[in-house]
Amino acid sequence: MRFGLVGAGAIGEVRARALRRNHKLVAIADIDSARAGRVAQSTHQSDASIYDDFRRLIDDQRVEAVIVSTPPSDHETVAMAALEAGKHVLCEKPLAASVAVCRGLVETARARGRVLATGFNHRYFPAVQFVKAAIDEQKIGALDHVRAFAGHTGLSEFKAPWMYDRKVMGGGALMDNGIHLIDLTRYLLGEVDEVFGVATSRVWRLDGVEDNGFAWLHSTEGRHATLQASWTEWKGYRFYVEAYGDRGMARAYYAPMMSAAVYLDEPGGRRRRSFRSYPWNILREKVRGWQSTVERTFEAEFNDFEKLCLGEKGLTIADGVAGMRAVEIANAVYRSSTERRIVRIDEPF
Repeated sequence: MRFGLVGAGAIGEVRARALRRNHKLVAIADIDSARAGRVAQSTHQSDASIYDDFRRLIDDQRVEAVIVSTPPSDHETVAMAALEAGKHVLCEKPLAASVAVCRGLVETARARGRVLATGFNHRYFPAVQFVKAAIDEQKIGALDHVRAFAGHTGLSEFKAPWMYDRKVMGGGALMDNGIHLIDLTRYLLGEVDEVFGVATSRVWRLDGVEDNGFAWLHSTEGRHATLQASWTEWKGYRFYVEAYGDRGMARAYYAPMMSAAVYLDEPGGRRRRSFRSYPWNILREKVRGWQSTVERTFEAEFNDFEKLCLGEKGLTIADGVAGMRAVEIANAVYRSSTERRIVRIDEPF
């Protein structure tokens, strides 16, 4: 598949590297064309066309699919133009800064018969896949509930002010590291129909931007989940997601990457434990940084994206609806926090 990349920032460069093995990057667009050229050179794809206007990339007839790797406030403009031009779209998270924009993108993709996917690459972490398999294969019995956490140290983690600007991001911790967590929770739990939550901003005191978000989710199948997204995790970046069944539990943790499980013969019965540490992943990150893990997940995501464009079902990749649902859930927490009540999510889209 021939891709065009819009946005040549840090993540855009990792995206470009991930395309090298199985796909073709034919064009890169960035308002700083020199930066786009540097990405093409550094990823050994110097034959890619360089544009300073994303519209020229979309008009390039060689481009079959567009990767949107811009700040979220620009996602609507770029993704909508690409979809209307008949291109498939893989958009970075969050899909957009508002639910209305997300819904508009999903509806346009359906109307045009194009694929819209959301860049929730954490689904491809081997530890997360370990937990997903434990649920799907009923190694932990029937799923009962999920609990999850994602946190980092807050403003020191951000390279630019727009990354904690509500007008750009649509929110704070829940729309930043938390949006991955919301998607993973829904990926494991199933469709969510009710949300209760609290968003607080007592630490950084940014205007309309929470530094901690706490949520309780109820699934359409009667299961529950609790999660927290934080910008005050002073121990440093980490996340975990745990699934509990009636015969055990499974846990994914990062960083470093590890997973664990407890299996019971029957509820309350004898316990067997399993632990995985993924030493090659840990070693690779020590040598090449966290970007090496992200690059591998992007490679798997691109492979699934192409299969999705060919009509294959049952893939790990997050589609546009998944991107919309994650933003809906985050916004439901904001509304719940303000109105102090349970908020219902719209019927399945």
